Amino acid sequence: MCYSERRYIHKLFKLKDYIQLYHIQTETMQKMLLIDNQEDFEDFLKYYYDIEEEVFWLYYSVVQGESLLIEGYDEDVSEKVTLFLKQKLPRNLFCNVLPYIQNLYVDLGTKNTIEKQIAICNQYLQNTEYSLQLCYDETYCAGVYFLNVSVLHNGYQ
Repeated sequence: MCYSERRYIHKLFKLKDYIQLYHIQTETMQKMLLIDNQEDFEDFLKYYYDIEEEVFWLYYSVVQGESLLIEGYDEDVSEKVTLFLKQKLPRNLFCNVLPYIQNLYVDLGTKNTIEKQIAICNQYLQNTEYSLQLCYDETYCAGVYFLNVSVLHNGYQ
């Protein structure tokens, strides 16, 4: 994502020009609000009037391939997380965390192992420039997680 695009999107949020935002970020808006078309989006705005910018950026990162969206009732997400981390981590670090991303289970109503397992993975990533970030949000749905890999370069993310 280029800086000017991010700045333009932020400007649309400040202006509350959500229709234009929908036009330029249709995939992100549809994924975030669980809608299929502009008519659904306009219906959403009639009832809610506002869109959370912070939440938008979480979904934007998914559409850009920077984060992995894990829905709250996905159940076994081991394969999904494995494929994502294999692309994002160096091979040696991926091999270190691989045993801890097997049997990852997400079900908000019952069994949920993802937070504990990601914390264990981060222990194995200590003293490297990589860490796993897991963010939970329930603004527009029952609950989803966003998983991304943060990389420190010279002490900065």
